[in-house]
Amino acid sequence: VEARQLRVQQRALRRRGHTVVIDAFDARARRTADLDDVSVVVRGPYRIDPVGPGVSLQWIISHPDDLTRGELAQFDRVFAASERWSARTRERWGIDVQPLLEATDTDLFHPRGVDRTDEIVFVGTARGIARPSVVVPLRAGLPVRVYGPDWRPFIPHSAIAAQTIAHAELPRRYESASIVLNDQWPAMRRQGFIAMRPFDVVAVGGRVISEDVDGIEEIFGGAVIAYRDERHLLELLEADPDEIFPDRVRLGQIAERVRAEHSFDARAAILDEAARSARSARSARTGR
Repeated sequence: VEARQLRVQQRALRRRGHTVVIDAFDARARRTADLDDVSVVVRGPYRIDPVGPGVSLQWIISHPDDLTRGELAQFDRVFAASERWSARTRERWGIDVQPLLEATDTDLFHPRGVDRTDEIVFVGTARGIARPSVVVPLRAGLPVRVYGPDWRPFIPHSAIAAQTIAHAELPRRYESASIVLNDQWPAMRRQGFIAMRPFDVVAVGGRVISEDVDGIEEIFGGAVIAYRDERHLLELLEADPDEIFPDRVRLGQIAERVRAEHSFDARAAILDEAARSARSARSARTGR
């Protein structure tokens, strides 16, 4: 789990009046955990079991194929960043998993009135694979400006705009792009886990062409168009973006809704209520 995501969630919970500390993976068994009223495990690639006697919440944001019923059953409340996976898991394992999607940092990601360019942009690492959202357009001769490491085995050097981009620069880069490309880890796409990138891009009024993920077009109301296959991806990229996406006024309205409904503050409100509910349920059981 990215440290920046945890810091944004920390700020959101603090705005609700909580004292919040972040434990890195190596500190997951911190000796002072007994002092915590609530622990929130943001579950990425590695398992973290509840620690201490306080209320325990789990928020699953990736690697759903690695999870077991036994892991989830340890927590007072479980959330997952997928509507589909949450529903299937409730049915399959009988655990009340509730959907809690990824979110955007509204302190950073908001429109700035930046002029739109004609650039197609991708931000992210190669992950050791030829990611189709990037490789297919470049092979077809379409220009893509790629920001991220480890791309040299897969794409021409001329397509790499930079090995990295400062996080603070992302809002302007996304807003100024004609199109931002998005794809997912295969397991996440199959299970309906939408990455954070579309939330950030749409929050600034940007436009996204993405691999198809369950629910992605409905959530973003026209600001994200999903492609079915490689041919469809190229057809979308060769079209006039102003013809296939909403106009700038409508994109601004979508951005405003996404910032309201899919902010980390909105997620913090749900986690806060879940912790209070779980604590009340414990008190009712134990009489304490």
